[in-house]
Amino acid sequence: MKKTLLFLGLVVLAASLNSCKKYKNKEVYANVPVYMSEEDFRNSFAFEDPQTVQTAGNIFVYNNYVFVNDVDRGIHIFNNTDPYNPYSIGFMSIIGNTQIAVKGDVLYADSFMDLVAIDISNITQPVQIDRMLDVFEYKFPMIDENFPVANVDRSQGVVVDWNVEKTKDVSGFMAKFNVSDCPSCDQTEVQTKMAISSSSVALAGSMSKFAIINDNLYALDYTDLKSFNITNPSSITFGGTKRTWREPETLFASQEFLFVGTTTGMVIYDAAADPSFPDYVSEIEHVESCDPVVVDGDYAYLTLREGTDCGGDINELQVIDISNINFPTHKKSVSMTNPHGLGVDNNLLFICDGEDGLKVFDASNPVTTGFMPEYHFPNIKSNDIILNNGLAIMIADDGVYQYDYSDPGNIFMTSVFYF
Repeated sequence: MKKTLLFLGLVVLAASLNSCKKYKNKEVYANVPVYMSEEDFRNSFAFEDPQTVQTAGNIFVYNNYVFVNDVDRGIHIFNNTDPYNPYSIGFMSIIGNTQIAVKGDVLYADSFMDLVAIDISNITQPVQIDRMLDVFEYKFPMIDENFPVANVDRSQGVVVDWNVEKTKDVSGFMAKFNVSDCPSCDQTEVQTKMAISSSSVALAGSMSKFAIINDNLYALDYTDLKSFNITNPSSITFGGTKRTWREPETLFASQEFLFVGTTTGMVIYDAAADPSFPDYVSEIEHVESCDPVVVDGDYAYLTLREGTDCGGDINELQVIDISNINFPTHKKSVSMTNPHGLGVDNNLLFICDGEDGLKVFDASNPVTTGFMPEYHFPNIKSNDIILNNGLAIMIADDGVYQYDYSDPGNIFMTSVFYF
């Protein structure tokens, strides 16, 4: 599995405290940093012709457009006016991007340690209108975990990529294998790092770390929940930082509440009284696992899965009663294959069950229902989904799949845009 983000501090700490003798004076294959000057990095935003999606990340729906994050590269824009015939209209190059949020005609995106605001009122001529510098912890792009990481010299600029090549400049950080002693690694040259694989509408998927409530953007930044005032998008101001004391993974907004999915449970915050510093309300714990969350009325739905950096060996859906927001109560657990993102609308619960595809359940009475799939679309490695007034837009490893659920008795696929 590929790592997406790394602390610079951990690299420095590892280099100073965890130097591995097995790499001393040995030439090994490693992730060698590719640098860009800070000035070039912060002036790198560009709108380009349609491109192939390399590593699909988060998904966002804005009016008749679908935004697909290409991890660490930027955002692909698809025109979805006709859900039967979506097509790509361009690519916003945003180095270090993983998160998307939209309010009005302004798109907000992370760019490694920066937050950028982009005017998308003219979708084919987007313009960067603000960039807040160093508001997030310094992050690294994805690495190939089959190889250790070469030492990083921040004085050379921002690390924007890695090349897997031979080097002696390795401290041992992230070294899962003694690569220098691996015969197969020296038999063939490794040339590049491995590919990994009408009314306004603005909807995020359940795997997002960004959420907007009124004029405030909230973002998960490692263990922190950060707020930004976006009343004036061309002059964003920093609100505050709330320490979660956990490992937050996903962020979902419902009314004035923020639901944070963490590796050990769901935490609820109230942003009504002080939007800059949301108040802690309550939490509910579960076994260690990744935890996307969506909310509908009196219930929150969580999926837990194994095989991730979050740990754990559980694959299930959990139904949480939040009718008393101060005392969320676990009501039901349903076994799943390997659930990822999910969405709920019109008494229908859609779950992206990993390799087992998309499953649709009757959620009209989530406590008493047997949770047998009403529909099952198999043979798709599904990741996340957005439900938009009868249209389900799902991102999978190989493309964007769309389903018409306007008639719950006849849900069918309208199109696939393959990457």
